[in-house]
Amino acid sequence: MQDGYAPENDSGLSSNSTISDEGQQDRQRFALERDMQAALRAKISDLEEGLRIADEGVERSVESGFIDILCVDRAGQAVVIELKSGKTDARVVGQTLGYMGDIIEEGEFEDVRGVIVANAFDKRTIAASRAVPNLKLVTYGINFYFEPVSL
Repeated sequence: MQDGYAPENDSGLSSNSTISDEGQQDRQRFALERDMQAALRAKISDLEEGLRIADEGVERSVESGFIDILCVDRAGQAVVIELKSGKTDARVVGQTLGYMGDIIEEGEFEDVRGVIVANAFDKRTIAASRAVPNLKLVTYGINFYFEPVSL
């Protein structure tokens, strides 16, 4: 950028505004996933009857990253839950399987399964999940409610 001029990209926006827009989208996506996580933690049995939170209410750190929610089902099996706002891409399968492998490696659980929760799934994620019997895909919906503010 020279003399306050930012060259335009293909979208007609300056490259600075594109970076800013992408950063804003990332912040919004992170905020939505954080809100989804809080809502799901409060009603975990809506996802599956008998699930209980096993991560003390915070994301669980493992070798390959952070598990959004770690649960245990009725049978004592670990359940790794990965949340995605919007539509997934195929990388989410590898991410979730990595977390599942980390839990197995830690040795606390013999059996681990995964649940990916997203608004929509791309074709490759759906195809890949067919080959992994202990991986389930679940879509979410949002139910808004409105309350007047007391002044």
